[in-house]
Amino acid sequence: MAEIKTERVPKASDLMEEIRLTFAPGMDLLQAIEELAQRGVSAAPVVDSQRCLRGLLTEKDCLRLLYDSALHRSRGGRVADFMSQLDETIELDMDLFRISEVFLHNNFPMLPVVDRGKLVGCITRHQMLREIIAMSHAEESEIVRIEADARKAVKRPRAIEEMQKVFASYSKSQLVSRLGRKAK
Repeated sequence: MAEIKTERVPKASDLMEEIRLTFAPGMDLLQAIEELAQRGVSAAPVVDSQRCLRGLLTEKDCLRLLYDSALHRSRGGRVADFMSQLDETIELDMDLFRISEVFLHNNFPMLPVVDRGKLVGCITRHQMLREIIAMSHAEESEIVRIEADARKAVKRPRAIEEMQKVFASYSKSQLVSRLGRKAK
């Protein structure tokens, strides 16, 4: 039975995008909100002057300004006062499956990628969806190639014994595709 050969599992360094927007902890929150809105970005990392990650400012964090202003009549604040703390970050060498686990344990739309505490990129949930699709297409292509190779390698059986040997070498899914019936 032929096995599907899987390619190397992508790592954060393969998937990450360049960071287009960051905020300093002391930046005025209203200015940060304006930048998020203008750029159509749902979150941005908060970094210090050495690009060390301090947190993440999300659209949800920014909505706290409305809540706070209704309760306390405040009219703003600093990014550091509203940003979310990150319990986990994405390291450059984390693989796709570990990254998905981190996404599942929080509600952030994007996660920063760090190398020794310094911000080097980001990964979004949308990128993760694209990677799932790419992996699915690669797997389908590999199955088609294996089946084509098997058809070339197998001579047409002339006797029942030969046919039994051929079918015995097939996996359940190969039998289904050959016979055109659903397996039960």
